[in-house]
Amino acid sequence: EEHYTDAAGFVDHVFAMCHMLGFRFSPRIKSIDKTKIYTIDKPSYYPELNFMIGGTIQMKYIRENWDSLLRLISSVQNGTVTPSLILKKLASYPRQNSLAVALREIGRIERTLYT
Repeated sequence: EEHYTDAAGFVDHVFAMCHMLGFRFSPRIKSIDKTKIYTIDKPSYYPELNFMIGGTIQMKYIRENWDSLLRLISSVQNGTVTPSLILKKLASYPRQNSLAVALREIGRIERTLYT
């Protein structure tokens, strides 16, 4: 299945949630020239894309929080919690917790592939 929408805040988190739930998120990106992509390798490996690269994916957070991410997605699939509630909760923390960072990093991978 595919979900279309205009791009708004927390796009990276939405990309991650959709991917992990088996959906393809297809937002309308207004300013593709301002969109940043992220690499798993050092950005210096891609000098021709340097102007687009926003940083490196922090794989450490994904690895360290993988079990929690699976529990979170399982809770959504089972109807224990809604995706919108999870996204609001993650956004409400004054500082990003490691689960929110892990979800964001997965979202950055998915958004980069989409871009």
